[in-house]
Order: sequence, then structure tokens, then C-alpha cells
Amino acid sequence: MVGDGPFLWINETGPPSGFRRPPPGGMCLSAFLFVRRGVEILLGKYGDDPRWEALAGLDDAWRSMHAGGWTIPARQMKFGEDPRDAAQSIATDMLRLSSHAIRGPRVEVDLYESRRSRGNQHYDMWFLFETDVPAGALVERPPWYAALGWHDPRALPASAFARGHQDVVARWLAPPRDGDPGTG
Repeated sequence: MVGDGPFLWINETGPPSGFRRPPPGGMCLSAFLFVRRGVEILLGKYGDDPRWEALAGLDDAWRSMHAGGWTIPARQMKFGEDPRDAAQSIATDMLRLSSHAIRGPRVEVDLYESRRSRGNQHYDMWFLFETDVPAGALVERPPWYAALGWHDPRALPASAFARGHQDVVARWLAPPRDGDPGTG
């Protein structure tokens, strides 16, 4: 049918092989910041705090549904935003980290059945960034996190993660494709 893809040209007046509206299962553009300390990465659990909507685009229901598992510091992209600015915002606004050199992005995509629109495929584009902190560095837990801690992602079972972040971690740990910037 005209206007139902497959090309991600999303516009009411786009070409016949583009989409006239978002794909039925939705799509997200997200920035993830892997804060590294040796082999460990910084992971958090969402607190019951309405500031998550402004920080990451998470509404109360979505945040509550995923509050029990570990997540990578991440957020949805804002309209017109450069992914590098989103990564910097994660560092300074979400984690309250002072100046750190941020590397990336490495771009990954995923397609899976939507949790909000069963039977439809959801498309994700992930911008993966990294920064390092020295061994022994203290990162204080901001009040919107219920927990924030250092973990070896290879030692955590997939069930310990929320929001499908185990898939993002697995992709980050995998060797990059030829020509892609290395992360993980």
C-alpha cells in the first residue's frame, strides 16, 4: 500500500515507498551513555520521580513498569537534537557528571514486536556513547534514581535488566562491524 514503507522517509508528502505516518509499532531514536570504570558500567534503577519525563521522556506508567530492573543511562532523542548533545545531557543533567570526554556514537538498530502495539514491529535506532571514570571514582546517586551502581555487564543475567536494555548491552559488547567505531 502506498505510504506504508519500507523506506524510513516519514512525511505526508513523501515518496510512495516511504511512510505517511510512523510505522504501526512505532519507532524510537535513543542515546545511551556507557559510563565505564574498568570492566564495570554504571547502571541505574528508576525512582518514582516525575522528573524522568523531562530527563528521558518516560511517563509514569512506563517508568513504573520498568522500575525494578537495571538500565543504562539513556534517553529518547528530542526533535532536531544532535545525538552528541543528547549524550552530553545524559552525563550532565541525568547523572550530574562533570566534564568527561565522550566517545561515539556507534549506531545500532533493532526491530522487535512492540510492547505497546502487539502484533506490530517496533523500530529502534540506538546511538551508543562511552565515557570513562577513574577507578575508585565516586558517582553520587541523583534523587530520581532509586539505585545507581557499578556492574560487570557480562555477569548480570538478562532478567536483571529493564526496558530491553539487555539487548543494548549485548550489542554494545559485540565487536563492531568492519568500519564502525569501536565501543564495548
